[in-house]
Amino acid sequence: MKRHLIGVGVLWLILTAIGEALAQVDILPAPGSDKAADIAAAFRFLVVLAVPVFTFVVATLIYSVVRFRVAGSPAGDGPPIRGRGRVPRAWFGITAGLTLVIMIYPGLTELPKFMRPATDPDLVVEISAFQWAWKAHYPAGDAESDTELVLPVDRSVRFDVTSLDVIHAFWVPAFAMRVDAVPGLTTSVSLRPTTLGAYAADPAYRLQCSQLCGIAHSRMMMPVRVVPQAEFVAWLAQQRNLSGGGGASLPPGGEELSISAKDIRFSLDRLETRAGVPTRITFRNDDAGIPHNIAVYQPGAADQLVDGARSLLEEGPIVQSLVVPALPAGRYPFRCDAHPLDMVGVLDVK
Repeated sequence: MKRHLIGVGVLWLILTAIGEALAQVDILPAPGSDKAADIAAAFRFLVVLAVPVFTFVVATLIYSVVRFRVAGSPAGDGPPIRGRGRVPRAWFGITAGLTLVIMIYPGLTELPKFMRPATDPDLVVEISAFQWAWKAHYPAGDAESDTELVLPVDRSVRFDVTSLDVIHAFWVPAFAMRVDAVPGLTTSVSLRPTTLGAYAADPAYRLQCSQLCGIAHSRMMMPVRVVPQAEFVAWLAQQRNLSGGGGASLPPGGEELSISAKDIRFSLDRLETRAGVPTRITFRNDDAGIPHNIAVYQPGAADQLVDGARSLLEEGPIVQSLVVPALPAGRYPFRCDAHPLDMVGVLDVK
């Protein structure tokens, strides 16, 4: 028995040394907020504590398979193990002690700090989730955005999160904070962005739904930008001045088209206009309480928007007017950005 314990012990020490070395490798996104840095430290601490427990179980299994394996089917069960003696007691005592440690740190000391919403933040952002898009409202600036989430660096931010339909989840990998978006309920999470960043350079800067919410769940993403305070103020003023659909004024000689949405479907899957002239599309959203928009994209480039050819995501019932600039001949796909799989069509420019 003693030599078996020594064999398991040696294998355990080797695996533990390897595991603890691997635990020092950074696998999380670079921290982009104050809480992300604290969460990364707590995560690494938990991994360091978990490695010896995990490797002891693995070492015991490997040793047992190698040392006590038999050829063919066994004739019967092996002798029972009663779990008595110094080794089981020591195992229980050590693991119980580790459990007590993690209940205190990070359980009691860090988790409340991570999840406690700020009562007096520098900025409040109201986040609305719906299948399958996001909308950010900035009450202090009377502005909103459904194309990107822009935040000032080194300012405390509280996100008040809700859902218009099913359960979603607010999660920005660079910030390492997550909270459910629940219909009829407002949940909050607070943090302070500490690093300038943007989705274009780092995919961790994105607002991603992390709660399976339907067929287009994986597409429910909004780019995030963290910018200097002056740039944020300028962006906020720009968002405040945006109209709901690119302007309704149609230059002389332009075309007039109309389309509506009902039951998460466009009334038409094809629109036709002339090449070389602007086109005004009157879009009526008849789905009460459901956000829709209409956006026209370049041929063969599903995510390359025609300049200015996008209306805001707004809950119905509402009527929007979108002016599409003069386009060369071609077939231009259009869609609702919240429902890109169900609400699609083609603008045929001839």
